[in-house]
Order: sequence, then structure tokens, then C-alpha cells
Amino acid sequence: MLSLLLAGTMFAVDVLPDMGVWGDYLGEAYIGTTSSSEPPAGRRAIRISTATVNYGPGRLELRGGEIVGSQQRVYQRVFRDDGGWYDREAGWFVYHASHGHIHFNDWTVFHLRELLPDGTPGEIVRTGDKTSFCILELLTYNSSLPGYGTPPSYSSCGQIQGLRPGRADIYSSGLTDQYIDIVGMPDGDYWLEAEVDPDNLVLEADETNNVAGIPFTIGPVPATVDDAYENNDSRAQVDALPEGAPNSANLGLVLTPKVIHDLSMNDDDWFKLRLHASEEGDYIRIASGYLRTGNLNLQLLNAAGSVIQTSTNSHNVETINLRGLPAGTYYVRVYNSTSTNNPNYRLEVVPGANAPPTVVVTEPSVTMYVEYAEETFPVHWNGSDPDGDPKWVSLFLTPSKDDPSGAIEIPGYQNLYGYMGQVNVNTVTLPIGKWYVMVQATDGGAYSESWAPASVTLFIHGDLNLDGALTMADFNLLKPWVEDAEVVVLPPGWHRIADMNHDNVVDHTDLEILRALIG
Repeated sequence: MLSLLLAGTMFAVDVLPDMGVWGDYLGEAYIGTTSSSEPPAGRRAIRISTATVNYGPGRLELRGGEIVGSQQRVYQRVFRDDGGWYDREAGWFVYHASHGHIHFNDWTVFHLRELLPDGTPGEIVRTGDKTSFCILELLTYNSSLPGYGTPPSYSSCGQIQGLRPGRADIYSSGLTDQYIDIVGMPDGDYWLEAEVDPDNLVLEADETNNVAGIPFTIGPVPATVDDAYENNDSRAQVDALPEGAPNSANLGLVLTPKVIHDLSMNDDDWFKLRLHASEEGDYIRIASGYLRTGNLNLQLLNAAGSVIQTSTNSHNVETINLRGLPAGTYYVRVYNSTSTNNPNYRLEVVPGANAPPTVVVTEPSVTMYVEYAEETFPVHWNGSDPDGDPKWVSLFLTPSKDDPSGAIEIPGYQNLYGYMGQVNVNTVTLPIGKWYVMVQATDGGAYSESWAPASVTLFIHGDLNLDGALTMADFNLLKPWVEDAEVVVLPPGWHRIADMNHDNVVDHTDLEILRALIG
């Protein structure tokens, strides 16, 4: 009876918020000083604006609870898909004297990291204090998200604070505690990042996307020199470049996130690329560590060269959201809105999800025994790519079917064109033994595997135990079978492996030849 009741029960599911940092607003950062409310005043510091955004699907709602000393306990109200809710402890409210209202403690933190030669963030070299926020809806991130306009809203720094999906809060760079002290920091290229909810006080749908960062440079601005992708000053120039070649601005099909760093701006830069259909969270971004030098703008154009989106902030972080963009060929144009050049920027492309190609191996379809270095065996396959991408296949041998562990590359049969559909495999470089053929298909980003229905055993004549050598062990295995007059059927494959004289009969002559070869 209990199992019947449980089978008919629908369990409610939490509809959680998903918090992140809106990276574009980090581009407002600049080198300034600490204020009188951040003693000691006058210290050299990076002043930072921070926008925290709720990606959804649920709303963030924080409620004040009991007073404990000088603080007030905070509860997160978690809403459920059946219309219910529950409260959970989530930290503290505290009165912020400089701002004149209560804040949710430890909501964001800033880090300055090394910037490694490959353009990726390195170790943390400076950290700001964890900052508190009054969390309320000040900006629109994405008005198309479900729940964006569903009441109630959050518009005060009172006992109930929060963000609906698609909404964002912002604390500008001039407010108290919005800085990292950089006294004594040497000139150089760094990575500036902000993290929301660093202590995981809030229950979220995704805890892995709470950090955003941009390049940030301390020091004088150097002269601008051509980067490795020049000349790409026009659509015509980029059309003429080889697709996907090293340092070619004709990028080809972009299947996975791609970052090109150490670009420079002294004229227009054009890039050509092909994209899959895009979803929420896919974007193209440019960012320069010289945030206040040579204001860069960003355009996205379609295959016909018509502008479809533009980003023209007053700082050097520009983002174009790709959500809803159909698959196709596009152009990216980076251009300068002033007469001042920019010596270094990066281009980042985060494309739509890439579905793996399908592949089905149809041959070998029956068990095969193939003489090593003398015979070949066929491999046939078919398949397609759901995104219509070009497909390549590589062939492997595996000890077991449907298990890629222990896979061995078949030399000379890697990265074949998928449309070939079949090959004959030369066995001269392959290991002796029983194997299954695995075909791995890729479109350059995603992978899938398939195995042939039947096995292939590679042998040398007389090597019954398949150890790659002719020894008395093989002779002793064969002898009883040959001398027993009642033997009608040999073990699988022996009709080929033990047929030393290739007359299609296994008899005493084969046994004598094997003994002679062993010596």
C-alpha cells in the first residue's frame, strides 16, 4: 500500500535563483584612491563597480529575522514549484553607517590575479574586503526570463530584499568598500575579478558561475604594434584569409569557447566565424586591460554584412549576447570610437551548445581471423551530425566491446573524413590478439563512439595462444587435437591459425611444420 501511495505522489522541487556577476560593469574599474570612509584615505586603489544578477529560474528573497547583538539573522525564502516555500538561514543583515541602511553581509569579494602569458588568470595577488549589499532591483539583465515581471518586486533596503530572474543590482565604484588596495603593486597585466556569494550563504541552482573577470593593466600605455592576426582591416580582407589557419581572422566553425588575446587596435579589426544556433549565456566579448584608453566598440554582422547588434559602452568591455541567434556565418567588427589607439585587447567567443555527431559501425559484422601483416580487414561506418558540421573519424582497437578503456590507435587511420564511410585496415603495425574496432567520430568539438558488431583476431600462423611468438606451448596445444582421431571441430579460429601450409586442412603436416619452425 505504501508503494502505491508513493507512486502517486508528486514531490515538490525547489525553484532556486542563480546568482552571477555582470562582467560588463567591471569595465568601469579605474585606478583611484580610498576615501575618508575607507581609512586611511588616499591609498592607491582600483575602484570597482559591481552588478550582481539573478539568472533564474527562481527569485532570490532575503528576509530579516531575530536580532542577535548588533546583527540581524537573515533567512532565504526558497520557493517551490507547487506554490509552497520554506525559509532557511542564510547569514546576517548589518546596519551600514556610510550607506545609511541595512546590508546583507559578505555578498561580494574582489580579487586581483596574475595574468599568465596564455591570457588565463593566475594566482591571487591582492584581495579586497568582503562587501555587504542592500540587494534590490536596479537594472534589467534579461527581461525575457520567466518570472522577470512576476510580483512582488524588491525596491527598498528594508526587511525584505531580493532579485527576480533577469534583474540585477549595482554598486558603483565610488561607494564605500568598492575597491582593492594596490599600494606597492608593480606595473603589469593582471586579471580583475569579482565573486558573488563567496561563502555560499545562498542556496542556488548553480554554484559554479558566481565569478566574472576582465584583464586589467597597471602602468603606462605602450605604443600600438600590429598583432598576429593582421591584416584583417575589412570584410574583404577577412574573406580572403584561409579558414581556421593559425593566426587567421577567418576563424571557421567555433564549437567551444575561444579566446584570442594580445590583439591591438590601430584600425578596424574584422573576424569571420560560423556559429551554431545560440542559447542563453552565449556571447561575444572584447575586453582590454587599458579600460580608459582607446575606447573600443563591437559589432556583429550577418553573412550579408548587415549590422545586427552593436555594443558601445564608454569603457573597454563590450559584450554582444548571442541568445536566439540562428546558426550561420557572421562577422565581428572591432573598431575605435576615438583617435587614440588601444595596444592590447582580447576577443572571447562563447558559442552555442554543440551536439556530438552520430556514428554506427557496420563492419566487421562477423567474427574475423586475419593474418598479421598479410591480410587486411574492412571497417564500414555511417552517421551524421545534428548541427550539419563536417565530421572526422578515427579508428581504434579495444580489448572489450563498448568499453573505451585500453583503446589503441590504429596508425594511419586517424582523423579520416567521415563521408568516406569505409576503409580497409593494413595490419602490419597492429598488435596480435582479439580486438574490437571502435570508431570515434568528432566535429572538432564533441565526440561519440561506436563499436563494430563482431571481433577481429590478428594472428600469425601457429601462434595458438596469441602471444606473438611460436613456442612449445603452441605445439602442445595443437598436438592433442591433431592426434585425436575423434576430433571433428577445432576451437574457434584454429582452422586458420593452425593451418601452417594453407591447404584448408589442419593435420599432422601442420603439426610437423610448427615443430620445425619452433626449432
